[in-house]
Parts: sequence; structure tokens; C-alpha cells
Amino acid sequence: MKYSELREKVRKHLKYPRCVELERSPLINPGFPGTFNLSLTEDFWLKEYGRFVDFDHDFIFSTVQSCIRPQDIDLLRTEHSWKYLGVFEMADLTGTINLAKKPDYSKLQKWQIKELIKFLEQIGISKERIHPSYCIGGKVKELTKGKYNFDFEIPEDRISKEAFLEAGVPEENLIQDRSRDTLLSLHIHRPTGWGYRNEVNVNVGEKENPVLVDVATLQYLLWKPKFNGIEIAKNICGLEEATDGVLVSGLGLERLCMVVNDLPSVRDVDYISPVYEAYNIIDESEDELIIESLRALHRVYSDITKFDITSSRHQKIKIRKILQNIPKELTEEQLKELLKVHSETQPWHSNLEDGIEPTIERIKVYRDS
Repeated sequence: MKYSELREKVRKHLKYPRCVELERSPLINPGFPGTFNLSLTEDFWLKEYGRFVDFDHDFIFSTVQSCIRPQDIDLLRTEHSWKYLGVFEMADLTGTINLAKKPDYSKLQKWQIKELIKFLEQIGISKERIHPSYCIGGKVKELTKGKYNFDFEIPEDRISKEAFLEAGVPEENLIQDRSRDTLLSLHIHRPTGWGYRNEVNVNVGEKENPVLVDVATLQYLLWKPKFNGIEIAKNICGLEEATDGVLVSGLGLERLCMVVNDLPSVRDVDYISPVYEAYNIIDESEDELIIESLRALHRVYSDITKFDITSSRHQKIKIRKILQNIPKELTEEQLKELLKVHSETQPWHSNLEDGIEPTIERIKVYRDS
């Protein structure tokens, strides 16, 4: 299955009622002032509500979001690099559901999980290969490994556990977890909702020797933080029940495409591999750190050009770190050819051609500094 076909299947999948399709956020946006866009929701929450908690009206949206996670770039050139990219796409399957009134999660989360498992089966991933995680509960201090020390007992996420079983996932495939992987416990520069999170993994190895790769995450939020003093992370002193409701289903599209096509690496996905083939003409090494860094920079400077945005001091530091990975031996003509290929393989990002010259110019400025 081609990436473009998978992307459209996810976009056109059944969404929650009253769902609106939105253009993605720029890779640099107010939701993540110190880094690049990391997920589906934060920029839209700020635009719609001006905050991350206490949503006072319903807002259901769908998008295909672009993400850069600097820690993923650090894992290139390692044994795990087969599943990481410099920049990737994340999309909701059933819509990002934000409700002013807390819903019946036993119905909505089960529907969200049922739709995901059904979709994975439709694209050729059997239930026997699906290994989802869920929170088995515990004290906040233990689940967050001391990041938060207040006394609050998180119950087991029985709704998700039962939903996966009802959807036909074998019970022996369920991963019991007691960490922040399944307890969403963030503070993204302002009060942020807490709740349950599921990582949905697919076995790409043998049954007796499994190799799990996570292709989707699900979450639903139940609590909001209480503070002792100003609203910063270290002052969170407890949780109270949220009166609104949030459910999110996020799919990593490139990883999903890798799994569906039984590819050895996420870099073999059909829209990415031509860039590696073009680089191979220049240098037979096919160095993933160089190519993924160049792809990430191209996307960043294309967005800066299209959306007329300015990067923050912390974002500039992260950009410079990526710029360090581009060797001086790559000439301007070679860079231009690679970026041209990168533009042609992604017609859904129409701004990439206009980002070629700004990307090359920024690399030149960095080299001359």
C-alpha cells in the first residue's frame, strides 16, 4: 500500500459527529514554544480555548499533523534507527474529541478502540499481532518515578483493558504498565489535563521472538492538576476530576506504512526512499542522520517561509544542532537536487518547493558562521 493511499484512508475514516477537518499546524507554533510541534492537539487547543484545561464548548477536529522530535534524531545511527525519522506525520483516526461536558468514557473510549482495531485489520494487521498497553494503576509518585510526589492513587484503566479484549485482542497480548507511558501526566508550560494513555504496538517479528513497534496512541483525560502557588510543574500538589472531556487517537503514518508493507525500515516508505536513492548517487553511505536532518530542516524552513513565523531562542538552538549534521562536503547543487526530490514526493505539502532556497541559504549561513 502506497503511503498516499494509507494517508487518505486515515483522513477519510469515520469521524466523531460534528468533526471539522483543519489544516495542520506549522512545525513551529505557540503550543510548543521551546521545541518543534510534537503532537496533534496543543496548537489547536490554544487557538480555540486559550488553554489546555477547562474546555467550555465542544470542538471536534481532524488533521494530519507534522512532527519533529529532537530525541528521535538523536537515535539515528543506533540499532533502533530503523523506526525513527527526522520528521514524520501523525493523524487522528476518529477525530480529536473535546467536549465541554465529561462524557461516558466507557462508551467513547471503547468506540475509539474498536474503530482502531477494526481499521488495523482492514489494512492487513491481524489482532494476533496487536499488543496494546494500559495503566494498571498505582500512586502518582511511583507511576511518574518521582517527578510528581503528591499523594494520589490512580485506578487501573479497566475501560481500555476491557475495550481491547472486546475488540478481539488476545489477553496475553495486553501489556500491563505502571509508568508515564500509560499515565498522561504533562505540564506543557501551563495547566494540562491528565489521564490514561495506550500505546498500540504491532509485532513485526516472530510470535516466539516478538519485535514490537508502536504505531498508534490513544488517550482520554480524567483529571486536571491542583497547584500550591504559581501554576508551574513543581507546584502541582494534587489532581481533581475534570468536568470536560478529551479523547485523542493518534497514528504514526510512516510507521504504519512500514508495518503494512512489511518493510525493514521506516526509511523504506515510498515517499522517503527516493531521497535516500538520490543521496546514494552522491555518497554510497546512505547516512540516515544526514538525510533525516536535511529532511527536517527542509520542512522547518518551508513552514517558516509559508507561515511567516519566527523561531524562539530555544528553537534556534535545536535548529543549530540539526544543522551540525549537514556535512560541508555536500555542495549547494547537491543540496538543491536532494531537496527537489524531497519536494516532489510529497504533493500534500505544497510549500516544500518554496522552501528549497531558504533551507540552502540557512545551511550556507551556518557554515559561514
